[in-house]
Amino acid sequence: MVATISVSILAAAFSVSGLSDLFSGATTAVIAMSSSLELAKFVLAAFLHQTWTHLNLIFKSYLLVAIVILSVITSMGIFGFLSNAYEATSSTLEGETIKITALKNELARVNDDINRINKSIDEIPVSRITKKMKARTEAEPIIAQLQTKIGQISKNIVSADLHILEVKKKVGPLIYIARAFKVDIDTVVKYLILVFVTVFDPLAICLVLATSHAMDLRRRAKFAIPIPTPHPMMAQEPIAPVVQFHPQPMPDSQPNSQPSSLVQPPPATNVVAATGTDPAPNSTIFPSPEAPTNADVIQMRFTDDKDPV
Repeated sequence: MVATISVSILAAAFSVSGLSDLFSGATTAVIAMSSSLELAKFVLAAFLHQTWTHLNLIFKSYLLVAIVILSVITSMGIFGFLSNAYEATSSTLEGETIKITALKNELARVNDDINRINKSIDEIPVSRITKKMKARTEAEPIIAQLQTKIGQISKNIVSADLHILEVKKKVGPLIYIARAFKVDIDTVVKYLILVFVTVFDPLAICLVLATSHAMDLRRRAKFAIPIPTPHPMMAQEPIAPVVQFHPQPMPDSQPNSQPSSLVQPPPATNVVAATGTDPAPNSTIFPSPEAPTNADVIQMRFTDDKDPV
């Protein structure tokens, strides 16, 4: 959760700052627009992850394309932010270099003025010593002023060199990498920024999806209803199937042989012995729901006899 919030907020902040630098003419509007787009990107990513299987193909494709485009915009803003940070250091370094070059050129010009004055004095012939001494006397204040200027220029050059050293400390690793691979420092910075851009915003989106998935799993584990199990006392005994008795007619041929398919009825029970009452005549109790008729009973008894009557 902490990693997701920190990476997402930093990616959004760098992107908003970089986009505002790219479009400096409308800074406030760009900041508001990019901030809302960053928030919408993370919301869409979480929504698409949770409802991927419930969305139709067109809506799902549009949301996916929108997230990719917003990620590219964020990457452009991060690229602008990092490149602007490097340009601030690089421009300072270049400014100090230009300043040192200008001071050195001015120093060379002052030295040329001093040399020119001395040369003009030396060209006066020795026979005109008075004029030569007078020219020397007149040139000494000018030469002293120029030498003072040379001293000031030298101090400025030293100060600029020290500032360049301080700036190089900030980009020292880049300078070392550039020297190691024998490439320009700008090329090294370009590829490093591309590496950061490739990792930063996609990682933020993946962390948002991972956090959404983890929160969904935690919510399901917290509010899930357990599957009810039957109580042992509530278990029912298996019910035996009821077989109904259906008598079959006796075949015409071979009356002495009992067919194998004929089902034997159970023996009749004495109702008087069991209940103590005299049932109706010719009544016999059978286990089937419907008692057979007298003709069926006579037929079944006829088939049970060993000897034909």
